[in-house]
Amino acid sequence: MLENLWEVRQALPIYLLTATIGLAVSCCFTLICPHVCRLIPALTTYGKAADQLEENSLVARISVPKKWFKHFYALGLLTLLLCLHCIHSLIHNPDFLPTIPIKFLTILTRSYSIPPIAPSTAVLALLLITFHVARRLYETLFVSVYSDSRMNVFHYIVGIVHYIILPISIMCETQGVITKKEIFHVSVDDITLTQWAGAVLFWVCNWKQHQIAEQIANTRKGPRGLIRNYAYGICFGRWFNLVSCPHFLFEICIYLSLLLVIPTAYVYRFVVLFVCVNQTFAALITHSWYHKTFPKYPKTRKALIPYVL
Repeated sequence: MLENLWEVRQALPIYLLTATIGLAVSCCFTLICPHVCRLIPALTTYGKAADQLEENSLVARISVPKKWFKHFYALGLLTLLLCLHCIHSLIHNPDFLPTIPIKFLTILTRSYSIPPIAPSTAVLALLLITFHVARRLYETLFVSVYSDSRMNVFHYIVGIVHYIILPISIMCETQGVITKKEIFHVSVDDITLTQWAGAVLFWVCNWKQHQIAEQIANTRKGPRGLIRNYAYGICFGRWFNLVSCPHFLFEICIYLSLLLVIPTAYVYRFVVLFVCVNQTFAALITHSWYHKTFPKYPKTRKALIPYVL
């Protein structure tokens, strides 16, 4: 039985594709006919848009504070540090990983004679993701101002799983991790100009997203940085003059820019697909909430993509 389990392949793509389709269908239901079954909108929204939580006692009982977003990033950061530790150990000892973890990683992706991600590329990608996740953890702890809004436990679980499998999706396709190499070589010289360009774009998108996080937080802070209220308001200026959810837009850009760093990755493409679908529907639902809540909400402002969507 256990031997048959090791023969399973593409566990991560199957999970990510299933989660993406399920999310897309449920969010379409939420946007088009939310009153037919209130349970679905309650399970697909959180924060300001989660007004269904108050009406559905079942979902309310299994909801958690939105400020628990910090758990996503804390566990994600821990996973990233473990992955970086493994790679560091493999540099000095190519036989560092025992058989069972290697077999576990092999079932997560398709079968390879030579995995698609070079060690140097994997290190760069993991370091970039570490920077991103650490930044999000910092913002959650010290920048963002959370009200008493909540999210359902299913959203919470999916978020935790996402940030755990994000670095693992790279590890399971890294040469020398699931396939033995006599020398696990990591060098800056192995990184191409295109990959460096992707890294720069990744950093720029993170910087812009951080600015937006501060801008959102400042709507609830006074001149001296003290919290003055927890009410929802309309943001103006910069990207908010164009779209309702620029932070979701740059989240998508962050993941897309990493494709320039790891263009040969297979599993990561499904991660990007999930993020794009998730952030797009989150923006559409949030945009709809703004229009329903604020009668004078700017009519020309789009949800996610300036002048388009």
